[in-house]
Amino acid sequence: MKKITQARLKNIALYYLERYEASSQKLREVLHRRLIKARQEQPVPNEAPQWIEEVIAEMVRLGYVNDKRFTENTVRRLSGAGKSRSFIRTKLKMAGIEEEEIMDALSETDELAAARLMVQKKHLGHDFKRDLARLARAGFSYEIAREALEDCAK
Repeated sequence: MKKITQARLKNIALYYLERYEASSQKLREVLHRRLIKARQEQPVPNEAPQWIEEVIAEMVRLGYVNDKRFTENTVRRLSGAGKSRSFIRTKLKMAGIEEEEIMDALSETDELAAARLMVQKKHLGHDFKRDLARLARAGFSYEIAREALEDCAK
């Protein structure tokens, strides 16, 4: 394994960001995992955690990492896939996004449309009780799940 330097951490971050959109917290986790892996094979400089913060600050400054853009894209992608607000909220919390930013992004989503999409994609509507339970496990409220299933039956 190559020696850990600030330039190496920057290259690791750039390579990761080429492939995935990430929040600043997710990028921090990726770089810290790389440090842990490197420590198993070689000594790592004590400045490495500070280098990670500097690399993240540079990625934010250059616009490669933007938590607001990440949040909006994640909400759009997951709600378009028929995921519930609670599912999306959990994913964003795991990515290190602030609660206020999550609520702002989720305020524009249509929970009923997402539930209808899930009903359509999963071919639900044949067994009301089982399908209601499935929608509840996916994070939809009883009212939203019932309405989506009733709309499907029409």
